[in-house]
Amino acid sequence: MLSSGLPPVFLVLTVLELSWSLSEEEKKIILDEHNRYRSQVSPPARAMMKLTWDTELEADAQSHAEKCIWEDEESGGHKENLFAMAPALDLKHAVAEWNGERKFYNLLTSTCLPGQMCGNYKQVVWADTEHIGCGAKLCEKIEGKETENMHLLVCKYFPRGNGSIRKPYWKGPPCSMCPKGTVCVNNLCERETDQPTTGAASTCSGLSLFLLPSAILVGLLL
Repeated sequence: MLSSGLPPVFLVLTVLELSWSLSEEEKKIILDEHNRYRSQVSPPARAMMKLTWDTELEADAQSHAEKCIWEDEESGGHKENLFAMAPALDLKHAVAEWNGERKFYNLLTSTCLPGQMCGNYKQVVWADTEHIGCGAKLCEKIEGKETENMHLLVCKYFPRGNGSIRKPYWKGPPCSMCPKGTVCVNNLCERETDQPTTGAASTCSGLSLFLLPSAILVGLLL
C-alpha cells in the first residue's frame, strides 16, 4: 500500500496546484494589455492587427515555463517573450516592462540603442502578429538566471515578429490599411470571424484533465 503520511485530499490538492496554469482572468489581463499597447503605438500604425488568444500557443508556452529555463525556444514560426519576477506574478507589470523597451527603439531608423534590448517591445507591437498564448510557473530555480523562487512567464506569438531589420509596423492613420475581412476597433484591425478561444468550456476541460490523475491517486491511497 502506498503511504506518504499525508491525507489523500491534501495530495489531490497538491497535484492540482502543481499542474495548474494561468486562470481565465489572468489570460484576459495579458491579452487586454497587449492590445491596449498595440492600439496606442506612437506614431500610430496604419494596420495593427488585434491579438486573439490561442490555446495551442498557450500549451506550448506552458510547456516551456514548466521547464524553468531562461532561453528562447523558437519553433514552428513562433516567437516568445520571457519575464521573471517575485514574489508575485504581476502580469500588467510584465507586459508593461516589455512595452517599456520602446524608449530604446527608433521606428524611423528601425534601430535599437547600443547595449539595450528592444526585441520584446517589437514583438508586443508587431503589426502582423494575430495570436498569443502564455504560460507561467513558480520555479525554485530558473536555469540561466541566478535567481530562486521566481515566477517565469512565457508568451508565444504567431505569426512571429522581431525581424532584425524590418520595422514592427508602418506608421499612418490608424486602420487606414487594414486587410480585407477586418473591421477597425479601437485603432486595431479585427477579424470579422474572430471568436474568443478561452472561456468556461476550456476551463472545465482543463480541470477534468487534472482531476483524472488526481482521482486515480486517491484510489491508490484508499
